Amino acid sequence: MTWLAALLLCVRLAAVENGAAHDGQAVVGGVVRSKEWVIRRTPYREEEFVGEVSYHRGPSLLTSDWALFKHEPQTWDARGHVRLQHGLKSGDRIDVAGETAQYDQKTSRGRLLGPQGGLVSYSRIPLEGAPDSGSAKRLDWEGQERIRLTDQVHVWGPRLALWGDQADYETGEGKLTVTGGRPVVHVLQGDWTGAVQGDKVVALQKPDRIQADGRTMGWIQFKDKPGKKKK
Repeated sequence: MTWLAALLLCVRLAAVENGAAHDGQAVVGGVVRSKEWVIRRTPYREEEFVGEVSYHRGPSLLTSDWALFKHEPQTWDARGHVRLQHGLKSGDRIDVAGETAQYDQKTSRGRLLGPQGGLVSYSRIPLEGAPDSGSAKRLDWEGQERIRLTDQVHVWGPRLALWGDQADYETGEGKLTVTGGRPVVHVLQGDWTGAVQGDKVVALQKPDRIQADGRTMGWIQFKDKPGKKKK
């Protein structure tokens, strides 16, 4: 579940606040660059960025082919090779890519879509070892509290694997709920490993628990503690 929390964090950090600059000037703790910069004041104030758009703020870099900020509703739109890279304190790097993105600053809600018929891609690349990766057709988030992956959801890597039609993560509870298409959650690291399938699968970080409802099946294997004989 760690990858979902990290993904939500990096998307939230990349949500650009008021203001922008074409020539790379510092703006609201970050820097915006693009080949073209158009300011419109009527009928509504908005700023359009065209060509090699980039927004750099701290450990986050957001790039796209085009972006538009509307001042009155305080909304952002981006399209064309939308990509977010974010460095974590651990040294791991998050990389998220899609085709179109929208963000509402007032509600802190946003979404990221893949190309037509394609998928949003995700990777968490550690300093050492294999990366965790994921894909879905759509990513929605609400502030720092909730994230949702929808349609053809698949996550794979050394820590966790899952399949389903929808995955919801609630950061406050550390709760992951996977539904649709007879979802499967496979825990690969920890005091125990296992895989569970059902109509709905719920995994919690604290306490470390996994639960499935509706025609469930699966297996769990506990690790032997040092000095104890295997049972």
